[in-house]
Amino acid sequence: MKLSIDGELHILRWRRGWFVDEVLFDDRRVATSQGLFAREAFFGFDINTGAGGSTKMVLLIDANMAWDEWTGEMRPPGVRLETAAETLIAAGSFDTERPSTFRDLYDRAVKSLGLS
Repeated sequence: MKLSIDGELHILRWRRGWFVDEVLFDDRRVATSQGLFAREAFFGFDINTGAGGSTKMVLLIDANMAWDEWTGEMRPPGVRLETAAETLIAAGSFDTERPSTFRDLYDRAVKSLGLS
């Protein structure tokens, strides 16, 4: 994920290994989770900004991969990134405002395009 903090561009990555999950901020490890089967899906970390301040963030990863997925892609079904003040990213299974039916999705799309 690309983040802009105090006008500077930063990269936040989640990397799954055989026994360790890592959260990297500008290629610097800020959080880890170790284990064989059950690993943490919530990562909290404190990012020091260039102005001497800091930003506390929480990264939630839905790491449950489908067992019938044979394409080789390791995409998590849901991601959520929050600060103390607001939600920055909410996608997939962690998006609380996603439409429940196709009609809700259609109405939201028509409204956002200004066609209603």
